[in-house]
Amino acid sequence: MATALVVFWATGFGAYLWGANHKTSDTTPDKYHDTDFAACTDFTARSPEIPRNAAEVARTWYPEISKDGTLLCSFTPTDQQRPLVELQASWFATTAAQSGSEHATTTFTGATAASNDDSPVGLAFGEKARRLPQKSQSDCGLIFLDRNAVFQLHYTAAAPSGNPESCRGPLRKVAQALYTAVQPR
Repeated sequence: MATALVVFWATGFGAYLWGANHKTSDTTPDKYHDTDFAACTDFTARSPEIPRNAAEVARTWYPEISKDGTLLCSFTPTDQQRPLVELQASWFATTAAQSGSEHATTTFTGATAASNDDSPVGLAFGEKARRLPQKSQSDCGLIFLDRNAVFQLHYTAAAPSGNPESCRGPLRKVAQALYTAVQPR
């Protein structure tokens, strides 16, 4: 009898504790996939609002291990260094244990835990959005959640200004353009 209990615990209850038998309750299909983030230059081709020079700073995606990935792009106007726009897009695929949306929500919550700015961001898209801490008077950033992806945007204005809206206004405009450009086709 004791042996049967140990075997049940190891194969049944023990597996549940370690997540092997956990099933996600979120059945929402993933909106974003790796093919939606093919190259940074794809975004500039889809919107004139995005600065023309696009550079892929980093990409992490290993399809043999996971369908999750991250793409980091920087955008600048032609022949200029400012304004600078940086985009980090992270997407999460549904697994047996967790939906992509649940994983993205967890990532968003962790990334915004230190933010103490609860002022409205002013985005008409995405599920949740927060401002990121400013590094200087010419920098501003935001993060937003959209289903199974988290997008972080940083904007460095051409010239510093004491008015936060001089950075936040252009950032919102570029955020809208990037959001539109990244939508699955």
